[in-house]
This record gives sequence, C-alpha cells and structure tokens, in this order.
Amino acid sequence: MEIRATLDASQFMVGATDVILGMPVLLVLITGLVLMVLDAFKVRKVLPIVAAGGLILSMLMALPPVLTGLLGQDNLPMTAYNDMLRTGEMASMVHVFLAGSGLFTLFFLGDFMKRQVARVPDVYALMVFAIVGMILLANANDLIITFIGLETMSVCLYVMAAMYKKDVGSNESGLKYFLLGAFATGFFVYGIALIYGASGSTNFSNMSMMGLMTSPLFYPGVGMLVIGFLFKVAAFPFHAWTPDVYTGTPTPIAGFMATGSKAAAFIALAVFLNLGEGITIASNEKIQAVILVCAVATMIYGNVVAARQRNLKRMLAYSSIAHSGYVLLAVCSGGDGIVAVIFYMVIYTLMNIGAFGLVGMAESRAQDVTVDSWKGFGRHNPWLGAALTIFLFSLAGIPPLAGFMGKYFVFAAAIRADFLIPAIIGILTSVIGAFYYINVIRNMYFDDKATPSVITTKNFAPVAGVVILAVLILILGVFPNLIQGPVAESIASVPGAADLIPDLAVNP
Repeated sequence: MEIRATLDASQFMVGATDVILGMPVLLVLITGLVLMVLDAFKVRKVLPIVAAGGLILSMLMALPPVLTGLLGQDNLPMTAYNDMLRTGEMASMVHVFLAGSGLFTLFFLGDFMKRQVARVPDVYALMVFAIVGMILLANANDLIITFIGLETMSVCLYVMAAMYKKDVGSNESGLKYFLLGAFATGFFVYGIALIYGASGSTNFSNMSMMGLMTSPLFYPGVGMLVIGFLFKVAAFPFHAWTPDVYTGTPTPIAGFMATGSKAAAFIALAVFLNLGEGITIASNEKIQAVILVCAVATMIYGNVVAARQRNLKRMLAYSSIAHSGYVLLAVCSGGDGIVAVIFYMVIYTLMNIGAFGLVGMAESRAQDVTVDSWKGFGRHNPWLGAALTIFLFSLAGIPPLAGFMGKYFVFAAAIRADFLIPAIIGILTSVIGAFYYINVIRNMYFDDKATPSVITTKNFAPVAGVVILAVLILILGVFPNLIQGPVAESIASVPGAADLIPDLAVNP
C-alpha cells in the first residue's frame, strides 16, 4: 500500500508538472473556448479585447521565470506530456513569438471588418485556435503532435480564407487552399507512417537517427514529410496556391497567414531536420541538395514574378514565396541556421503584418490594392507613408532596418555551412526584390501630379499597430541582439545543441 501511494503521488506530481508547463498553450485554448461562448450569447463587442487579453496572459505565462517559479525549479524540463511536447526556453520563446503574431493582427482585424460592413465574429475564435495549432506544430517533440498542430492550424486557416461567404474571391481562396492543403496532408501522414516503420517511433527523443537513415524507407518517408512542410511554407514548386489565396483572403488575415503559420512550419521543419547529435537528417547530402534546389528556385521564382505584379497584395504574396527561399537556406545550415530561421521569422512577421495591415487600412474596393492607386500617398499621408516605406525597405533588406539583419544572419549561416553559391544567388535575387519594393515607394513620393485614390482609416487601433511595428523594426535593425542573443541562448540550452551553434556576430 505504501509503495502504491508513493507511485500515485509521483504520478500526480508528473501530471501537475505537465499541466503547469502546458499552461501557456492551455490558456490560449481556453481563450478560444471563451470567445465561442461569448459569440454564442451575442456578447460580441468584447471579443477582440478578450482575444488580446488571453494572448497577452499566455505570453506572460510562457516566460521561463514564471514557469520556473511555479515549478520551484532552477531549470525548466525540456519536454512534457510523456515527452511529446517541447518546453524550456526555446519553446517558451517560440510561444511568445507565435502568440505575438496573432496579437499584432488584432490591431487591424476589427477595423477592417467594420469598414467592409461584413463582421464575422467567429474569426477571433478561429484565429486563437489557429495559434494553438501553430504552437503545437512548432513545439512538437513527436510527429503525432506535429500532425495535430498542423491540421488544427490548417483547418482554421481554411475557414478564415473563405470568411466572406458572399464574396467570390474569398470562396475561391478558401476552396483552393482546402483542396491543395488536403492533398499535402496526405503526403504528410504517409510520411509519418514510413518514418515510424523505419525508426520504430514517432517521438523525436526515441527516434534512432542511425536506424532511420539506414532504412530503405528513409528517403520516401522524409521526402513526403518535406513535401508537406514545403507546401505550408509556400516553397517552389508547391507555391501555386499562395497568390490566389492571399488575394482572396481578408487582408489582415492574409498577413497572419503569411507569417504565423509559415513561421510555425519553418521552425518545425528546422527542428525535425536537425534532430540528433552529429548525425542529422539535414546533414544528408541528398536531402540537403533537394532543399537547396528548392530554396534557389523559390528565391528566383518568387522575386521574378513579384516584380511583374501591379496588384499590391499579389506582389506581397509572391514576395512571401521569395522570403521562404531565403529561410530554406538556413533550415539545412545546422544550429546557427535554426537561430537564423527564428530571428528571420520574427522580423518577417513584424514587417509583413505591418505591410498587409496598412494595405488593409486603405482597402474598400478591389482597385485599392493596385500599385497605381498608391501614387502620391506618401505626400498626402506623410506618417503612414513613412511607415509603409519602413516596412517595404525592411522587406527589401535595406540597412539599418531589421530586415537587413534577418537576411544577414540567413546568408551568414548558409556561408558557414559552405552553401556559397546558393547564398550568392540569394543575395542577387534580393536585388530584384529591392526593385519592386522601391517601385512602390517611388509611386508614393515621386509622382508630383498624382493624387492617391486610397483613403486610409484614422481609427486608433490600426494606426497604433502600424506605429508599434514600425518602431520595432527600427529598434531591432539597430539592436538585433535583443532577439538574436536570447534565441541563440535558448537553442544552446537544448541538450546536444550547444556544439552546433557558434557565436554569431551581431554586426556585419
């Protein structure tokens, strides 16, 4: 009886620890359920406030000092829930980052729906549940949790893409995203099955890299998983859904879709490919070659096609494909590549949500998103014009903005991994990117006779969101170590990762 009581007490402590470690994501889940209840009882004015409050509370709860204080331990455990969910400093930082992408989207979402005279209160719960999926996907330590997170996120994004049922473009984007997403999911599930057959486990901690890589199922299994990931990050040749889906999706949601979901998929892919100590999937020359070819093709295709676009949302959609190519360079570049992936996606989230949000602030007709509609905008709206200029210059990688540092860390990681030619191609394609971003800025400022046909909202929330994002881009461009340093330290705290991560210089 005494032994059984001791075992029960031990199991209770393990369960209590799991609940505390999982509390940040549980808070996001509870927030989504509360939003559903409030919507059902038609208490809808407080929905954005409740969503923002729940996300902020979960971000505060995710901070390592809070969790260590609740657990009474000096160091956080690395996993929870039977080794299926990663915790610790890196997981906490990823949680804060992904919840932050949703929080910044809220600055623009309510105002956009109000001006479209088409409020859809369900969107707040859907966005919060999508963030739950993103967090599970990025912090999974088991392929089953990876799949659950991926599908939770994807189903919510399918519905949000088709949010306006009476709009043909919204219906088209939702249907295309769903059909192609379901096709990619089939590859992903079959890949998980083959990986399990090769290694005998779906858990990252129990997966034998040597056994996996010597199995005849290795290349088919990893190949199918990579196809599923490449679809989610809109990499060539699995990018075809991106421009149509982003164009038909409500603009703030398109910004959220282009950042949070892509960041979660990139982090999950980078972690999966760099599993193990010494021998990793990313170090396999054939897998490496495939990803590098996809990265180069994605950078070239995304930038070349984006340069030909006259629709601002489609231009941002194709440019997001190009940015996926830059991040793919870092994915197979080892430990410092993971640092570059997370840093780049943090910066990309800030500038892309800002750019999509500002476009959404002016959008009331389809013509409002053409480049010509913004001629003279910078002279008639100097403050918002300056903010859009900051976002576009940062996306182009112009110093001293944060986008420049993001590209620097990505290319530096690729060069350290001896991917010199892909890095050079990436730098050259960045010049093409600078052309079409600067072309928009030229239209805003240097056409003296033009009067912009777009009129931006003057409501407090979206304007405040633009200001905050622009200031963050400026600050992180000058002081990148505010993000890069904690990211490197959090990854180095993971067992077996310290040897992979050299000291990264924060000044080019």
